[in-house]
Amino acid sequence: MNIVEPSPTTASNLLAAASLPRLARLERMAGGDVVRILKALAHRERLAILCLLMDGERCVRELEHEVGMRQAALSQQLAKLRAENIVEATRRGRFVHYHIKSQQVLNVVRALCPAEEG
Repeated sequence: MNIVEPSPTTASNLLAAASLPRLARLERMAGGDVVRILKALAHRERLAILCLLMDGERCVRELEHEVGMRQAALSQQLAKLRAENIVEATRRGRFVHYHIKSQQVLNVVRALCPAEEG
């Protein structure tokens, strides 16, 4: 029996055809949200903040202590995350609490942040 291996051109065409539904879904997403979110996540301090927020909301004071950033630098990163519609802030008295705004972003953060051992 002769087994014919697909040529590289045929194999790449098959792969491209199989990925069409994914590409179509990606293209339907509004305004390049995926790229915008990934750009925001591609920053060490912002990712550290989001890794903490994946377990629930935190106030700025808690984040400052846990991330180890000065308040001014932390506020800049939180402002960027708010501007990108990734986190939401809620004021309670003197404190502002932050949480991840969407389940989609939360899923991505969970995939990127290592689970605690122990």
